[in-house]
Amino acid sequence: MGAQRTRFHLAGMVLIAATLSGCDYVKDVPLLGRYVAKNVCHDVLVSGYTPTAAIGYVTNIAPPLKNSWSVQYDAATGQVNVRNRWLPTAGTQVAVPAADSAEHSCRNLYNGVVLQDAATLDVPVLSHEFADAVGQFPALQTLVEQQVNVDVPAQTTALLVVYDDQVVAEAYRDGVGPDSPLKGFSMSKSFANLLAGRLADKGLLDVQQPLALPQWQSDARSAIRWDNVLRMSSGLQWHEAAIGKNNQQGILFYVAPDPSAYAAQQPYAVAPDTAFNYSSGDFMNLATALVDQYEHWFDPGWDLGGPFALEFSPNRRYPLLPEGLSLTTRGWAQMASIYMNEGRLGDTQILSPEWVAYSLTPSVTNYDYGAGIWLNRGQYLYPNLPTDAFAFLGSYDRAVAAIPSRKVVFVRIGYSDQPGDFNMEAFMLQALALLPEA
Repeated sequence: MGAQRTRFHLAGMVLIAATLSGCDYVKDVPLLGRYVAKNVCHDVLVSGYTPTAAIGYVTNIAPPLKNSWSVQYDAATGQVNVRNRWLPTAGTQVAVPAADSAEHSCRNLYNGVVLQDAATLDVPVLSHEFADAVGQFPALQTLVEQQVNVDVPAQTTALLVVYDDQVVAEAYRDGVGPDSPLKGFSMSKSFANLLAGRLADKGLLDVQQPLALPQWQSDARSAIRWDNVLRMSSGLQWHEAAIGKNNQQGILFYVAPDPSAYAAQQPYAVAPDTAFNYSSGDFMNLATALVDQYEHWFDPGWDLGGPFALEFSPNRRYPLLPEGLSLTTRGWAQMASIYMNEGRLGDTQILSPEWVAYSLTPSVTNYDYGAGIWLNRGQYLYPNLPTDAFAFLGSYDRAVAAIPSRKVVFVRIGYSDQPGDFNMEAFMLQALALLPEA
């Protein structure tokens, strides 16, 4: 029977390999293993998810391979080892804590990468506290709890509603809570806008000037401006995909040992300001320019709402601003409040009204996108909500959505199986109906 079981096992492996060989998942297995390792490490060590929950969510990045991953988390060191049981020749992928401080999150291992000293992130002491009004609207709190209790396919793990500078409803699951830094993925791009805005308000950065990466000075890319990059209209060739054919986003974050150089080397495709092309590469180039041109590039203006994490390139020099910021739900809501209140957070002016107006002005290449922030001017984003709504959006239906005219901010974090499994607009409409004055 032992030999027979072995033959059945080998036959099953051959069948699985044959099934997968016709798609790009086989090619992507090492990349996917790196993704699983890094994000499980981050979710457990930094965000506080239970290991079981983190492994279950993160291994669903490619559903056909969901049951193929062997993930080992070492609670003593934070190291995560990942291998694929169906394709063992793909090897073991590893992620480790990037530094002693959780500010630097987790990193994959890269052969030959020399670590620089981790960037010192001087966080301002200025803090802001939303008033606690949870329970003021019991039906809203019940709605939020119901949404967080929904499992497949939405899988919401954190939900927060802020109304008139008060937390009026919130709920969490799987080990996370109000003090957990939760990864925003592409919501991080909006934070890049804030960093650029802080420099612009000091007169140190002009968005109409060239980004001026050294690699671009001798060719047509020298004309690319900060504004073009913030509005994803740089004209650089880029294909935003995590896996599959030409998966440049996945390579940038999980394969390239030098993501800064990888993004900067992309060739000129069309003239700047002529086409909108959603590009993590553009925001990696922005991160490179910030670090290389400004000694004090990290100056958010406030304490980010408490515990946070910011991922860096493998050599620890460049922040992964396209996807690497983690804030608490309150931190994400505070960031949205800044743009909702003409740059103010409470009584403190974090950004100028002029920068906020610039950021929320539609781009010439996309009426629904500003400078690193999604807009609702054409009501394409949220057809049934006011046109002044705006949002920071990330993978897995992660979103921070604000409606200035209603004085409300929504933060939703989770691991939706497929895009759209959590209907953000439907939830917001239900919530607004339970806020009498909103």
